[in-house]
Amino acid sequence: MSVNSEVLAAAIAKLSKEDLAAIYPPIERKNFVVRKNWLGRNQVISFTNNKGLKVTYNHDEVLKVMLPKLSIMPCWIKREYWSQSTDMPLNVRHLGAIEVPAVEEVEEDITEEGVE
Repeated sequence: MSVNSEVLAAAIAKLSKEDLAAIYPPIERKNFVVRKNWLGRNQVISFTNNKGLKVTYNHDEVLKVMLPKLSIMPCWIKREYWSQSTDMPLNVRHLGAIEVPAVEEVEEDITEEGVE
């Protein structure tokens, strides 16, 4: 690790949750993802799972639970990154908030697909 990234990580660690939220606003992704270099940001991430439900999670809380298992996985060791395109992993689903779409949104999706 370089000296600059160590200094940056130390500065980020000293920030309050409010400051972190201002610097790292919630982001929308296409899939579930955790990254080692995002740890400490208190980043809130949202994505839509394969069932069409919007899932929102706090990256730091999820990564802390997943880290023991990830730390021995070759993909994590090599890239320090892990993602899943279908949903959150089972062992951390309880940490995410699931937003069910309103009935109107579901009806609009059905009529757009040509099913009535």
